[in-house]
Amino acid sequence: MAVFAQVVEQGSFSKAAVALGLGKSVVSAHVACLEARLGTQLISRSTRALSLTQEGSAFYENCRQMVAAGESAFATVESQRVGASGSIRLTCSYNFGVSFLIAQLAAFRKIHPDVSFDLVLEDSVSNIIEERFDLALRVGRLADTGLFAAELGPCRMLLCASPQLLNTSPRVVGPDDLLRLPWVGITQLPHPEKLHLEHVKSAQRLVLSVHPTVKTHSGIAAREFIRCGAGIGLLPDYAVAADLRNGDLVQLLPAWQEAYVRPISALFPSRDRLPTRVRLLIDFLRQAFVDRMPADTKRPAPARPRRRPLAS
Repeated sequence: MAVFAQVVEQGSFSKAAVALGLGKSVVSAHVACLEARLGTQLISRSTRALSLTQEGSAFYENCRQMVAAGESAFATVESQRVGASGSIRLTCSYNFGVSFLIAQLAAFRKIHPDVSFDLVLEDSVSNIIEERFDLALRVGRLADTGLFAAELGPCRMLLCASPQLLNTSPRVVGPDDLLRLPWVGITQLPHPEKLHLEHVKSAQRLVLSVHPTVKTHSGIAAREFIRCGAGIGLLPDYAVAADLRNGDLVQLLPAWQEAYVRPISALFPSRDRLPTRVRLLIDFLRQAFVDRMPADTKRPAPARPRRRPLAS
């Protein structure tokens, strides 16, 4: 099962054989043995590429969880034996770093005081390998970079405005009213001039075209523009939780929410050589996301670090 999971993650029998230190024929024999025992084909083979069958996709998820559980067991024993120590070089956006990550890193160091951090905040996407990062934290759907990824938790963008702006603007009672207010757009979003909304109860969906009067590539800059009353806009929930609690921002139309939930992921270059301190930090951040969610919306943590599987 571990060999099969490696074939899926590497995308070929040859690459899996190299990663495992086995002969290609041995890898093929393991997969063939699985298929014989299950009585079904798991991988469709062609001269150009491999793809998972429907049964293979379902079986891979269980294999991946098995491998992840084994890795977690090793990490737990290693951390208890030698403790977590050393430096972690990591990167994320300014907004995510200031609004969420920095506080979590400070809390992590209280538990593991021998771990140090080299944190780089930038809104542009860094090259993890070339710039020697141990970890990169990304919000949104990931491009297929060949890196390994572990999902930490979900993020939803919220429609926000300042009380000052709302006091001097037409009342917002429905989605169409949003178009009468100035808009602050984040250009880093996949579709910054499209607003995809879904009604919480009826599941009705709408797509609105917005025309930002203020554009910025930075989420933290967009938040400050909106707090200052320059317009309304979408902001990530982790960045506005405190502002919503203390009244500096107001959520507009809570019955309507953005139609897409964006994953927050940790990216790293190698699963097999992932240091214990990095594994522990990934688990710590995942639990932090679970803790911040309301009790009725909590769901089991996603599987351990994995590479994007083959398309079925």
